[in-house]
This record gives sequence, structure tokens and C-alpha cells, in this order.
Amino acid sequence: MFTLALCCTALAACDAATDAAQTGTEAPDTPQAPISPPPHVDPDALDAPAPEPLAVDLTRNEWKTAANHGECSPLVLTSDGGVPAEARRANFSGGWAVAFDTEEVRSAYGVAGPGIIDADRADGQASRLKNQWPHFVELSDLPQPAFAGYGLEGAKPYRDEVPDGVGDNSLAYIRVGGQACTYNVWSRLGRAHLEVLLQSLRLGATE
Repeated sequence: MFTLALCCTALAACDAATDAAQTGTEAPDTPQAPISPPPHVDPDALDAPAPEPLAVDLTRNEWKTAANHGECSPLVLTSDGGVPAEARRANFSGGWAVAFDTEEVRSAYGVAGPGIIDADRADGQASRLKNQWPHFVELSDLPQPAFAGYGLEGAKPYRDEVPDGVGDNSLAYIRVGGQACTYNVWSRLGRAHLEVLLQSLRLGATE
């Protein structure tokens, strides 16, 4: 009987250990206080400042004189993708454009609001761009729905021999919620550069 009692006691201890291992540590009876930032960190400094638009005055001036300005707001870049350049006006039929020239490459990148065509007014713009372009991305920092289809000019995929697209003309078609036109953004500096430009897009000032 004594031996049997010892065995039962040992088995009970093993079962208890197994249960503890399976269930883990019990939650405390009272909620834990939230973790505060270190005392040397200003909580207000944790919010990143709003990005600064590029060529905002030039973009606004070009947009104001465009035939489509009543249906499409100006669209601006807030990053140069690490490639500073000189902004200038560029010609786009029925719309407006701002090109950026580096010392080595004229029209190295840019943004445009082309004239509106019938296809711009049709339903299913996301499907249109997904079917037209080899790559598609949603743009969460613009009024929704906002998205872009992109690739090489002519809606072609990037070439196997130059997969990064450097030296080729990368082009994107962009749709922004509440806007009638299909914006363009381009870069001759590669696919990665174009993708940075796309994520930096914001609606520009109209006054």
C-alpha cells in the first residue's frame, strides 16, 4: 500500500508538470500597464513629419493652364528617390507635366496629368491596369481607391537581360480616387526608382 501511494504521488506530480508545460504561465489577475517610451524620447517626436512636395509651384502653375484641370487635381512627388534633379515644364497633350533633369539624363523622371480619354471614364479601372501592365501596386497614401500599373514603356515587362530597368524608360499609369484622368509617372533610372516615386505621390496644392 505504501509503495502504491508513492507511485500515485509521483504520477500526480508528473501530470501536474505536464499540465504546466502545456498551459504556460497564467495571465496576471490585473492588466499590465502599457510600456512607456524611454524618458529621453519625446512621444510627439515619434510621428514622422509630412513629406515635402517637389516642384509644387511649377506643378500648380502647369496644372492651372491645362485643359483637364477641372477634373483632375495636381499630383506631386514627395521624393526624388535619392536623385536630385532640376524640375521644368514638359508638354503633354490636353494636360500638364513636370520633368526632372539630372546632369547626365534629360527627363530622368517626371509626373504628368494627361488629357482625359474615353477609357479614363469607364468602370473597372483597376482591372484595366492589371490587364494592361505587367506589374500592379496599390497606393495607400492617396485618396482611395488609388493604384498603379507599371512596367516598361508600351506596357512591356522588364527585359531578362536588364531586369532592374536601368537605362530603359519605366512608366506607370496611376488612378486616384475622385480624379478623372490617368496620371503618368516615369523614370529612366530603373524599376526600383520608379517604385519609390510611386509611393511618394500626393495630391498637390491648387491655390
